[in-house]
Amino acid sequence: MAVLYFFREPETVYDCASFICGLQFMMGCSGFSGRGSQFRISRWRRIYSLVVTVLTLLGLFGSLSVLLAADDVQEQLKHADKLVLSIAVQELALSTLVFVATVASLQLAARRHLGIYKRLAALDLKLMRDFGANLNYRKMLKKNIVILALVSVLYLVAINSAAIQVGSSHRVLFLISVFCYAIVTGGPHFTGYVHMNLAELLGIRFRLLQQLLHPEFLEWRFPQKQLREVRIRQMVVMVQELLYLVQEINAVYALSLWSAIAHDLAMTTSELYILFGMSVGIGGGGADQQEEEEEEEQGINYRMLGYVALCMATPLYKLLIAPFYCDRTIREAQRCLRLVEQLDNWFPKIASLRPLVESLMCWRRQARIQFTSGLDVVLNRRVIALFTSILVNYLLILIQFAMTQKMGEQIEQQKVALQDWIGY
Repeated sequence: MAVLYFFREPETVYDCASFICGLQFMMGCSGFSGRGSQFRISRWRRIYSLVVTVLTLLGLFGSLSVLLAADDVQEQLKHADKLVLSIAVQELALSTLVFVATVASLQLAARRHLGIYKRLAALDLKLMRDFGANLNYRKMLKKNIVILALVSVLYLVAINSAAIQVGSSHRVLFLISVFCYAIVTGGPHFTGYVHMNLAELLGIRFRLLQQLLHPEFLEWRFPQKQLREVRIRQMVVMVQELLYLVQEINAVYALSLWSAIAHDLAMTTSELYILFGMSVGIGGGGADQQEEEEEEEQGINYRMLGYVALCMATPLYKLLIAPFYCDRTIREAQRCLRLVEQLDNWFPKIASLRPLVESLMCWRRQARIQFTSGLDVVLNRRVIALFTSILVNYLLILIQFAMTQKMGEQIEQQKVALQDWIGY
């Protein structure tokens, strides 16, 4: 495969997740990185994350402070839309808070985070050694590379093109600020993709266990009664281990995921307002403007519409697709539990299965098997409908506001025309 030409053949879950976790580490949002076929935590890795965080924030606010002190930039800000400026300031503040919260929370939970991959690696080893499973790491690695490369290129092209367009006279400073801004926003974005990838990894293993738990397969694969009993007990333990990992992922990503969701909602609604405002303003210049100025302004508006739409792609994709992966994994877990519940009926001669199954079912009733973020927001398909309804309602409010504003302008024009006709 051409996509995997520069990557080693994945043999473990570490190799499969090395690319996405490496990007997360490069942006300072992880306390561990890959070394050989394992992930490790060390002092220099911690120092690197701290240095990247501090330098990124200093570079972002330092370059912005120099830019804001320039006379031509101040002149541009005077003629800019005040509401758009307030949205930009809000986005900068929220992005910084989310970045700091993500770095702090994942650094504090680095060992628990690393423990998730260690437990997954141990479970995969049992599946391959005792059951001959093929986990197809190559396919998952290829998917991660393609999706993240595509999203990253779109996002970087959008924000760099917008910076060059806006700051033509201070391109170096604008590029520095944009590069730092890409790290500040990209760190939480990649953290969301890592969470999505973990949910997908669990879902794959739940589906594999569903295939292994069928009685026909067990009788064919393990004809010896004692060996079959040992393997069934192993699979029940694996199911419970995967359910424990769901809770562990919730604990590690609670703060970072909740803050990223809040930021994505705020960012999407803000960009939606900019898109709607520009689209309404295109072609609506005043009569006293020159034709060439109108065409130039419309061209700038069209380009900015494209840049903002590309910037919306990354948070919108993560906001709507991540709950789908989480919901699908939980559905696979529920199907797996229903198969486990039938084991003592399929194999009544194995007396040790009944207490094991009853123990797991009792734990299932007490535990909450759901992917959640902070404030107990359950990540499932209902959340997708909730986010979609929020964005649609916000768009309807914008449309209603624009119609009301346009109607008011028409009424004022009619008053002026009537006064001119009367002679006042």
